[in-house]
Amino acid sequence: MAQDQKPELPYNAKLVVRQPEVGLGSPSFVPSPQVRGMKSLADGTVYWVSSDNRQLLAYQGNRLAWKTDVVAACSTIIGQPKIRKVVLSSKTIFVTVGDRTFAEVNADTGKVSKSDVQRD
Repeated sequence: MAQDQKPELPYNAKLVVRQPEVGLGSPSFVPSPQVRGMKSLADGTVYWVSSDNRQLLAYQGNRLAWKTDVVAACSTIIGQPKIRKVVLSSKTIFVTVGDRTFAEVNADTGKVSKSDVQRD
């Protein structure tokens, strides 16, 4: 009987929203107690923000594909050092950290390719 059970997911699927269909809004989410991640329409990857709001993780099914500490990868952070918003794009994930710091994360590898502070 135990063999018939599905493996336990490493994240809470109830806290994952589905990426909206193309044209139905921005594929983004704000981490909160009700939402911790988003499932990509393209390949089913779940992008998850850790409970401390520092790391972004990618899961393919119940397997961890990659994880990266986005907060640590940003050289300068204006405001509280935590992930505030995640926006999915085809090859790049745009992450807002703090009030005005933005990071670009490679969707395939999890590597932070760029971080910058928005100037007034």
